[in-house]
Amino acid sequence: MDTDTPRAPALDELDLAIVHALQIQPRVPWVRVGKVLEVDAVTVARRWERLVGAGVAWVDGYLSPDHDEGVYAQVEIDMNGRLSEASIGLLARDPQVLSLKQTSGGRDLLAIVAAADLDGLARLSGERMSQLPGVRAVRSHVITAAPFEGASWRLRSLTRQQRGALAVERPALPDEPLRPLDRRIALALGADGRMPLTDLAESVGASAATVRRRLRVLTGTGRLSLRCALARPLTGFPVSVVYFGSVPAQHLDETVNALRTLPGLRMCSITAGAHNLMLDIWLPTLSEVHTTEALLNSRLAHLDLRITERAVVLRTVKHVGRILDRRGHSVGSAPLNYWDS
Repeated sequence: MDTDTPRAPALDELDLAIVHALQIQPRVPWVRVGKVLEVDAVTVARRWERLVGAGVAWVDGYLSPDHDEGVYAQVEIDMNGRLSEASIGLLARDPQVLSLKQTSGGRDLLAIVAAADLDGLARLSGERMSQLPGVRAVRSHVITAAPFEGASWRLRSLTRQQRGALAVERPALPDEPLRPLDRRIALALGADGRMPLTDLAESVGASAATVRRRLRVLTGTGRLSLRCALARPLTGFPVSVVYFGSVPAQHLDETVNALRTLPGLRMCSITAGAHNLMLDIWLPTLSEVHTTEALLNSRLAHLDLRITERAVVLRTVKHVGRILDRRGHSVGSAPLNYWDS
């Protein structure tokens, strides 16, 4: 299923600074980025287009699992070690699959999926996914909360002053039900998170003023996450590990608060299943897989945390709607769209 992207450019300090700026404000105008970095805006735009064209950086949007009205789950998929590339390709392009990883350990693939309700999740995992060629077993762990996800992760390329110049205070807005227009906006931004407002308005069939207003509400309430991503091998954290843990229910909130300062934490899912905590952590080296586990066990021993299993990610096939090649570079998108399925 892979289609290799062009040869990746060598990233310099300016490239990383641009990515960091977009991590802070994914839709920030190039003029403002240029002013903060003391570089011409045309140069900034040209650099970004080069990174996007090579598949090493991108901006996309998605409805945050912790604020969405759908049902999300971590799904383990067993293929008895005989992975079917055709089935993996179908899973990656499925609009109900948000992320897909090939892992070591007790499953071949680990996916994050979404459905409108529990019955939809049952049909997705029990009828569609389990019937794919090569699939031997499917186990679902319903996500009851996702208190931390990867849109919060940052590079360390900008100074404190530069970060402050890019930051924007967002007023607290009252939450409200999602509208069909909101879902169309999320779907369009899933393919291109920096889509110009006029193009976005045309794509979703609304006026630019209406789309601007809905974007403000969606981002202000946390319902829409906008993320600037960099191919993981270029982040300095080439190793991804999923830790499966359990903690007494009365300690979940305190455990999550303690985990927020953990370096490399990309996602924390609270699940209803054999494990009630699943952590996706990026690490600099394989040797840190067990030292990180030891750190977790020691730091959270007073909360009775137990890491019951760990799985090294061998290959990320899809990451938050973005299809990746074997180098972790973007080769396309299949944004989350469970509401039309």
